[in-house]
Amino acid sequence: MSAPTYRPATDHDREWVWATKQQCLGSYVRQTFGEWDEAAQTARFHANFDASEIQIVRLDGKDVGYVAVEYGESEIRLFNIMVLPTHQNQRLGTNVMLSLLAAAREKQIPLSLQVLKVNPARTLYERLGFAVMGETPTHYQMRWSP
Repeated sequence: MSAPTYRPATDHDREWVWATKQQCLGSYVRQTFGEWDEAAQTARFHANFDASEIQIVRLDGKDVGYVAVEYGESEIRLFNIMVLPTHQNQRLGTNVMLSLLAAAREKQIPLSLQVLKVNPARTLYERLGFAVMGETPTHYQMRWSP
C-alpha cells in the first residue's frame, strides 16, 4: 500500500465527510444508543462541521477517509478518524495515527481522543500506547503522552 496523503477539507466536502461518518460510525452508534436518529445526527454534524479542523485522507489519488484534529499549544486533540470500510484493516488508520503521534512527539505534548466503548479502534489506540484516562457511560477518554 502506498503512503496516504492529505488535503485540507473545504465546505464542498461537507456531504462526503457526513456520508463517510455515517458509514464508519452508524453501527457503533446503533449499538451504543439503540438507534441512529437521522435528524439529530445530521443536525449535530452540520452544527459542528468545521472544515479547518479536517484533513481528507487520500490514497492513490482517491479520498478514502478523513481526520479531524485540533492542534493546541499544550495538547493535540483527535476528534475523528474515519476510514471508508473498503479501506479498513489495511494499516491506513495506523499510518494516520502514527503521523499524529509524530507531531505530538515533536511538540512534546499529549495526544488525546475519545472512542465509543463498542468501537474496536480502541485496540489500535492501546497498541499505539494510549491509556484510558476516564470514561463516560458510552466513551473512553484516552491519552498518549511523549
